[in-house]
Amino acid sequence: MEIKIRAAVPADSPAIAEIIQMALHEEGCEALAGGKERLPRLQQLFTALCRMENSQYSYRNTLIAEDEAGNIAGAIVSYDGARLHELRRAFIAKANEMLGYDLREEDFDDETSPDEIYLDSMAVYPAFRGRGLARRLMNAAIDSHKDAGKQFGLLCAPGNDNAYALYERLGFTEVGMRPFAGIDMHHMTRKR
Repeated sequence: MEIKIRAAVPADSPAIAEIIQMALHEEGCEALAGGKERLPRLQQLFTALCRMENSQYSYRNTLIAEDEAGNIAGAIVSYDGARLHELRRAFIAKANEMLGYDLREEDFDDETSPDEIYLDSMAVYPAFRGRGLARRLMNAAIDSHKDAGKQFGLLCAPGNDNAYALYERLGFTEVGMRPFAGIDMHHMTRKR
């Protein structure tokens, strides 16, 4: 089966939103949504953010893996860490509007640094796993930012040993721990 990697378009937003939630895992999604019964609102929130031009999760920051029939197999979201605060404003505004929160910028730890290209969210649908798509998506995202002149960074949840091993195989090394959503995550970087 032929899989191609392409730039996302606005019509991909519902699938990108679903993939971001896969990357956050069920517990993270429930915590962010404010309970399991509010998960449909979270899907709506991420879909809205993916359709936007200037959000962390924008389709403009996303690469899609797609089979020859046009089925989305997975995606990766990446952006320049120097833009984190600018891009995060859309998340804060939409989460406050759609989830009824009162979030502020100071409520968040920085998951990336200005000196890195941040590989934010990546997941592959279960039916497409085991084919090297995660590696292909990571390499495609890295390649798309090769002229930025920055190192690459990502966070890996403790206990996600398969992902950690993949990142190591791709040349990432752990440089410490960094908080994300109240969890200390492995902060890994790779030189350009």
